[in-house]
Amino acid sequence: MCFLLHSVPRLPIPLTSAAGVSLSVFSLLFISPTLSASPSPSCPDLPCVLFGANPLSHSPNLLGETVRSGQTFDRIMSSITGLQVKSLRIGVEPVEVELDEDAGILWTSLQTAFPGCSGMYYRERGDLCKKSVRFDGKKFMAPGGAWNDREYYVTLSQRCHAATGNPGHTASYSDATKQFEKSVQAVQKMMLASGMKIDMSHLTKKRQHTSSRETASSTSSSTVTPDPIQAIEERSQMLKNAGRDLSPLEQQFLDLCRISTAKDQIIDSNRQEISKLNETLRNLEKNLKENEMNLKEANAMVECKQQELDMVSEALKRLEESRHTISELNQKSGDLEGNVTELQLKLMHFEEENQGLKANLETSHNRIKEMADSISMLTSSKDILAKELDQLRPFAEAAGIEDYENIPTFIHAIQENKELQKVNEKMKIETEESKENSKQMQSIHAEVFEENAKLRNRNEDLERRFAHVDDELTCVNENWAKELKEKQQDWDKIKYAAESEVLSLREQLVHLQSILESATREAAENARRVSELEHERHEIRRLSDAVHIKTQEELTRQVRILKERLAESDSQVAELNVLVSSLAADATASRREISDLFSR
Repeated sequence: MCFLLHSVPRLPIPLTSAAGVSLSVFSLLFISPTLSASPSPSCPDLPCVLFGANPLSHSPNLLGETVRSGQTFDRIMSSITGLQVKSLRIGVEPVEVELDEDAGILWTSLQTAFPGCSGMYYRERGDLCKKSVRFDGKKFMAPGGAWNDREYYVTLSQRCHAATGNPGHTASYSDATKQFEKSVQAVQKMMLASGMKIDMSHLTKKRQHTSSRETASSTSSSTVTPDPIQAIEERSQMLKNAGRDLSPLEQQFLDLCRISTAKDQIIDSNRQEISKLNETLRNLEKNLKENEMNLKEANAMVECKQQELDMVSEALKRLEESRHTISELNQKSGDLEGNVTELQLKLMHFEEENQGLKANLETSHNRIKEMADSISMLTSSKDILAKELDQLRPFAEAAGIEDYENIPTFIHAIQENKELQKVNEKMKIETEESKENSKQMQSIHAEVFEENAKLRNRNEDLERRFAHVDDELTCVNENWAKELKEKQQDWDKIKYAAESEVLSLREQLVHLQSILESATREAAENARRVSELEHERHEIRRLSDAVHIKTQEELTRQVRILKERLAESDSQVAELNVLVSSLAADATASRREISDLFSR
């Protein structure tokens, strides 16, 4: 992950009276910049100073006119342009800085991107107040836990300002001057050691052409910036047209220039290839997002079909519940019919018991009447016999035994008396028996009377109970009839509703079965499409991951190679700058000597 950081974007710098920029003012704003002149992209007529630029790539027309150490910044600016301006706008390019694993910016990464920086700050939208980024001693932490969409700036250090009286600039320029003189001397020694001789004859032949070319180059260098390859080719063509062979050092210099230019072209092509790979990666991510959207739509359709299946299953459950309710109602109706039948059987049993009790009561009444009649007959016969006996006793006393005439009558009377005695005895026995029977009958009668009273009471209770039972049975029958009628009506209603509901549910079931079949087909088709989409998504993810990994590895490798090449090219460019500056100094000195010779 990269993060874009800015320095102070653009600062207007006032010029001196000689149309130059004071180094103290320049170093007051920026620390150790690498200078190169190029027109401002926003103002083509206004030159500006870029930081970290390549002098060879930005101003190839200065190959023969290098900026030498020891010169003041005013002379540099006067050599770059001849326009009389009063201020310059100088900017620092933004740099993308990678975040670490904890989404922080390391101090070393920030120092590498912005040498000499001392802190970071940002501004909220619509707020002019600066807000510093928290620093824990090693890295800068995200404000509020997230970097969000803000523009962050770095604060450049103030330790190298010339206003503090630091003589570092003078020392650095003096050291650079000494180093440049040593480089010039080393190049001169190399040229003398190689035995290279400078042929001056071509200068006399081509003096006018060279002077006109120098004038054209001096006038064009301030306004245009030609292609570096064209400048190198023109330089080599000019040397070839001079009528002499190139020395090994010059040939090496041209080869180094071509190599540097080729490296720049390779770097540009690699950058273009990286941009193409990034575009391809973005297209793959776009396709992946589209496939994910299609997968989400398919998942939504599957969920919708699943909801329809749930609705169908819920309807089937309701149908089963209605069937279960109907079966329960049928069972309850059967139970009620059984209860009614049982109550009717109980009522019939009670009626039979009542009839039996009535028959027993009538039988007991008849027996009591018969026994009362027999007792009354025995009592009347006893009374008759007692009367007869009372009548015979005075007759026997009055008759006496001496009355022989009446003996047969007496005998007959005695016999009759004996017979009567026997009869009397029998009657006594019978009377006793009758008494006993009477007593027994009385006891039986008392028992029967008691039993009869009990039976009467029981009969009355039973009659009351039966009357109440009849009322209760009538009420129960009426209630049961009403309940049965209501239940029958409810049952008819429930049956009609259940039948209608069953018919509607059957219709719905048929409809739902058709929907279920279509939903099943669609679900199978959606499942197949989902599986295909998931397979395509996995394949796309695998390909994207492989492409991402491959592109990341390739980009990392290419970036590493490009960094190495860039470092090599920077070192070679630095060497070439030194060589070019030395050669330009030698060429300038030789021109001056030749001009002095011709003037003499």
